[in-house]
Amino acid sequence: MSGGAYLVVDVGTTKVCALVGEIKGNEQWVTGIGFVPSSGLKKGTIVNLEEATSSIKQAIEKALVQAKQTPQVVLASIAGSHVKTWTGMGVVVLKNREVTPEDVDEVIQAAQSIDLPQDQMILHVIPQEFVVDNLRGVQQPIGMSGVRLEAHVQLITAQRSQVQNLLRCFENLGIEVSAVLYQGLASAEAVLTPEEKDLGVLIIDLGGGTTDFAVIQEYVLKYVGSIPVGGENLTNDLAIGLRTTKTEAERIKIEKGVCLRELVDEQEEVEVPGVGARPSRRISRRVLAEILELRMKEILELVDQNISKNVDKSLLTGGAVLTGGSALLPGLIYLTDQILDLPTRIGYPVKLKGLGEEINHPQFATAVGMLVYAFQNYQLEEIKTSKGKGILQKLKEWIKGF
Repeated sequence: MSGGAYLVVDVGTTKVCALVGEIKGNEQWVTGIGFVPSSGLKKGTIVNLEEATSSIKQAIEKALVQAKQTPQVVLASIAGSHVKTWTGMGVVVLKNREVTPEDVDEVIQAAQSIDLPQDQMILHVIPQEFVVDNLRGVQQPIGMSGVRLEAHVQLITAQRSQVQNLLRCFENLGIEVSAVLYQGLASAEAVLTPEEKDLGVLIIDLGGGTTDFAVIQEYVLKYVGSIPVGGENLTNDLAIGLRTTKTEAERIKIEKGVCLRELVDEQEEVEVPGVGARPSRRISRRVLAEILELRMKEILELVDQNISKNVDKSLLTGGAVLTGGSALLPGLIYLTDQILDLPTRIGYPVKLKGLGEEINHPQFATAVGMLVYAFQNYQLEEIKTSKGKGILQKLKEWIKGF
């Protein structure tokens, strides 16, 4: 098997998706896909280490066997209500009266020195702006003259124990993770246009156990949030309201689901299998729509309340972008537009070469975004001479066991 590949693993409440990719020439390729139901997670949190490890292993095995490559970079994702954002500010004196790369590194390091809760650890440090002397709004300060450099940053943190549990799953497989990414940030990489990032946009990732959202403006991430409600709640509501199993409720949601009752003809019916030996029943599809509409309204209203408290919505001129497994529910665009008062569209991930067509669905946005992030931020040549060699050797030995 050839080297020079990246492995990303999106660990969600209802699914684990592993992708293997590489750069051929100047083009980004997907060469392996592993997609399995997730076990051991609840609301984005690992509650059973053994089951979560098994799900991750199955997804990685499928992707690696298909790709026939040995990755050198391994990225994992995390989400949930324990993910927080904080603001930080740092200042340094410019010894040479000119901003150097070392000065930028030093001031960003200083900006991270805030009093975080002990259970939180930093995932991402995202510069908002630099100030050179009294000149504000600087995005690239290197080479500018001055005596004082100031940095304002946004810190994305996660609960330390949750990150450690996620890494433990990979350690149990003998895999060293290069970085842990926030899922909302990864999804933004996959689905947002440069114009949306510039104008100001809200991205909403409708996951299985959680709904994660992020605000990006002037190409900078300004805010992230999460609520512990997602696609699983829609399925549970249907199972209870229709008196059927969760498996059948999920199937009905996918095949017949709609979250706006006005879109349904009153005469249209849906067959609902009974539980156990009970016979099937036929119900109006409008009942199905009413159940899903109520839950989706609740989710969107919770997002709206959170965003309204923390962000000036009038600045979100790029509107809202929906992604995740539940994003394609008929009626959801209209519902989001009405509740959030933002023009809304569905976010499909950027198309990559190779197997990219197979993952051109909103539910793969995070995984595709992770791969794009890996392509942009990790140089394989550098990793070969550092600790990436350990990752490479472990994965080679692991693949040989198939």
